[in-house]
Amino acid sequence: MKKYACQYAIVRFLPYLETGEFANVGIVMACPATGYFDFKLMTRIRRISAFFEELDTGIYRSAKSDFQQELKRVHNWLDPQKGGIHTPEFLRLFFAELTRPREAMMRFEGARVLMTDDPAQQLDELFGYYVERNFSTKAYQEQLLDKTVRKVLLNAQLNKQFQANTIGNTDSYHAKFPFVQFDNGRALKAIKPLHLAQTDPAAIFDHGWAWLGKVQKLRALRVLPEGVLFPVQGPTEAEGERFEMFQDITAQLAANDVQVVATTEIEKIVAFARN
Repeated sequence: MKKYACQYAIVRFLPYLETGEFANVGIVMACPATGYFDFKLMTRIRRISAFFEELDTGIYRSAKSDFQQELKRVHNWLDPQKGGIHTPEFLRLFFAELTRPREAMMRFEGARVLMTDDPAQQLDELFGYYVERNFSTKAYQEQLLDKTVRKVLLNAQLNKQFQANTIGNTDSYHAKFPFVQFDNGRALKAIKPLHLAQTDPAAIFDHGWAWLGKVQKLRALRVLPEGVLFPVQGPTEAEGERFEMFQDITAQLAANDVQVVATTEIEKIVAFARN
């Protein structure tokens, strides 16, 4: 699909000019080539009350309401379906003017540019990253690991052989793997990047044993491929409770015929995928 250059800016709430403290509360995005313009603002007040304990939350609600109404007016004015047909150059200049620095509680951090084939999806992803901070979650960390392994397979020209798929019986027990190689409907190999570098040792244990349980159940059902690889990301330190928990989990996986390698061991990942 064709990718377009899009502009976006982070919306910040800065109630005290004296301290410069702020909270990211939204994203606004424009794609001049297609006429796309939209925004997304945080709806939860708890983030604001937790960060600015002494602030009357009514101040944020009022500032957000006024700001949201203005962005809605802009959205309707630019909407091609409502007659808002503008040239790409006009939209670029308009976005620059919209997001220029202002002395206000609701302000823009500054315009940035990215390439995307789906501006609406990109808006959601930016909001999740900058406002909801989903990068701190286990799921997001494993998405990053998936991208790392996908790039390894792509560079080795093996990416077409592996696709995300479900292993098991969809009517009973099954698990989804991001990389599965099939032949005539039979799963030959499966790769599952695993994030085991959580701050809490108990979280390392829980997540690791969750996947160990999946492996054991699928193998008992005789549906798990013979070749299973877990590229893992563990704690940076080589001692302490986190590292001991990590070693315990990886040893248990290996004892269940799972090949465990570090996500940085590219040659081993390629060798498993190719052989």
